Amino acid sequence: MGNVRILHTGDLHFGASIGGFSLLPEQEALVEMLLKIVTEQSIDAAVLTGDIFDRAVSTSEAIALYDRFLTALCRQCPVYLIAGNHDGAARLASLAGLLRGAGLYVQGSLREKPQPIRQDDAEFWLIPYFNAEQVRLLYPNAGIRSANDAMRALMDDVRARRNPAACTIVAAHCFVTGASPSGSDTSAVLAGAGRVGADVFQDIPYTALGHLHRAQQPAPNVRYSGSPYPYSFSEGEKSVTIFDTATRQITEIPLHHARTLRTVRGTFDEVLALPTSEDYLQIELTDRGAGLETLDTLRARFPRLVTLLGRQAAGGEATTLTVEELRTLSHRPADLVGRFCEEIGGSAAQQEHITLFLELLREIQEGGGGQ
Repeated sequence: MGNVRILHTGDLHFGASIGGFSLLPEQEALVEMLLKIVTEQSIDAAVLTGDIFDRAVSTSEAIALYDRFLTALCRQCPVYLIAGNHDGAARLASLAGLLRGAGLYVQGSLREKPQPIRQDDAEFWLIPYFNAEQVRLLYPNAGIRSANDAMRALMDDVRARRNPAACTIVAAHCFVTGASPSGSDTSAVLAGAGRVGADVFQDIPYTALGHLHRAQQPAPNVRYSGSPYPYSFSEGEKSVTIFDTATRQITEIPLHHARTLRTVRGTFDEVLALPTSEDYLQIELTDRGAGLETLDTLRARFPRLVTLLGRQAAGGEATTLTVEELRTLSHRPADLVGRFCEEIGGSAAQQEHITLFLELLREIQEGGGGQ
């Protein structure tokens, strides 16, 4: 039997947005990038470790992208896919039995004990996102009281039933203790009680993890590939992981996105002097606050400005304003004029000023002169 070169990635979050900007164009480019890597790196199998979609009920555009990606990917190699906490597990696994014939192996939820899938010298075990109660029903005598107990019971079962002549590959979607979350891993951080120890994967040649967006290895042969596109400003460079079952070598393949998330820091004049950029930006001003007028000026030069951070003066209070907040304010004129008075006048708006503003706005909208 031949060795298997495995592409490991996950946390694709199809349908995600940032600051009100849809990331679908970036995700479409990402899909083409991944398909190219599969060809150039002679990949024999792809493991997608959950959070394929950004939400359980996805948009039609996100579903169409998933359809195009998986159709093209399965024409190149078998695909092993597990559901994450963001996915609708039942939807993701619909027609799973039929799809196996096309080379797509989907595990949506743990309704039964995991079963091995053999490909050449590799044996794949798929562990989707779960809660401890699901595993307790499968192993009633294992004394399961936590996510760590549940994962240990699953891995003990895998070790007991795996083929010693094959290279065991476990795909799981969980938070391993000792791993570092990034800014977009909010759900993972909040689910701290669901963490598992890296030691439960002991003696597994390769554990392909999803859930956290930063590429990292909390233990030897236990690896998060990280999300292939940054979903927060703290994530940095992106990559996918390749594992070779013959050499047991782990390799990172960097991804170079035409448009990414970036943080820019400096004075207002320094930032304004920078070349225009189509990147999604977080701008940190060192010499002034994050006001409406400042945000509007910077957006004219940086159309994908997401967040503006500022400071009124050295040692002064930090202020933050997001484009999403500005969009919300545009639908709430009273709040908008209140924010304006605070920033420009230095005091809260008086009710009479708000009433006058709303009356003038109504006259203008109705076609009056407003004079």
